[in-house]
Parts: sequence; structure tokens; C-alpha cells
Amino acid sequence: MNASKVNGGKVYVTYVDEWLDTLPAADAEDFREFAEITPSVIEIWVYAGVLQYPGTFNDLARWVKMKYKKLDRRGILNSEISALHSDIQELRMAITSGEIKSNDGAARLGALEKELRSHIETSERLNRSTDKRGLILAGADRVMREMTAIFKDDPQFAEPMDNAMNAVWAKIYSEIQNS
Repeated sequence: MNASKVNGGKVYVTYVDEWLDTLPAADAEDFREFAEITPSVIEIWVYAGVLQYPGTFNDLARWVKMKYKKLDRRGILNSEISALHSDIQELRMAITSGEIKSNDGAARLGALEKELRSHIETSERLNRSTDKRGLILAGADRVMREMTAIFKDDPQFAEPMDNAMNAVWAKIYSEIQNS
């Protein structure tokens, strides 16, 4: 991916940048904007597939990581869950050893346990929605790629297929965003 390539006087650091230059300017700009605001590399990969990206997932994932800082929500949440669990264990030990009064400790312990349960529930919800979105988008991507492969040799279907795929992609993505 990092191997520079010269094409018509322009140096490409990544294969994705080279591919983006082959797209109409509006499509390339829409893709860059989508990549910037979308937290999921899988969703970006599926959108790239709609635009006929011929490269590998790893190249695209490295390009996204290099160009756009993505917040690791799952990692942050898991870190907070671990910290809360540790705080609860320390508080229990402090109550047991008598450093903290039982009634004060019980109230603080209840609040921490409630916060921990909330974080775990949020983590599970995030995982379910991510899994659901990933499966739906992967299925849609597979269908689009198969349809393209079936009709690739018939130029009369090229434009209608592109239009249909873009419409389907927009509808599916809209439905997923609203769910």
C-alpha cells in the first residue's frame, strides 16, 4: 500500500488514492466525506464496493486509519467497564477492612454497580447493532458484486445496474442508520 507509484506525473502513496483519482470528482468527494464521518471501516468498504473499488480490504482499512482518526468506542467502553469492575473490588475490600463505613460503602457500591451494569448493557447494544449492520451491509455488498459479475459483459445493463445499486445502497444505508 505504501509503495509510491507515478501515474501521469502524479505520485500515489496509496492504492486507494490512485483509485479515487479514477472516479468522477463528485463520487470521489462523496466517498471521502463518507469515510470521514463513518466510524465503521466495514461500511466504508461496502460503499467502496458500490463504487467498484478493486483493491483489498486491508489497503482500504490502512488508508482510512491513515487519513481519518476514528474513535474506538468499543475499546473505550471496555476500558471503562474494567476500571469500574476494579473500583468495585477495591471498594469491597475497603468496606471489609473497615476503611469505609458499611452504610457509606453500600451506597457507593450500589451506585458503582448500577453504572457498571449500564456500561455492560451499552456495550452489548453496541455489539448487537454493529453485528447487525455489518451482516446487512455484507449481504448487500455480496448481492451487488454478484449482480455486477453476472451482467459485466452486457453493456446495455451497465448504467441501469449502477443506478439500481446506488439506489439500493442509499435505501439500505438509510434504513440501517434509522434503526
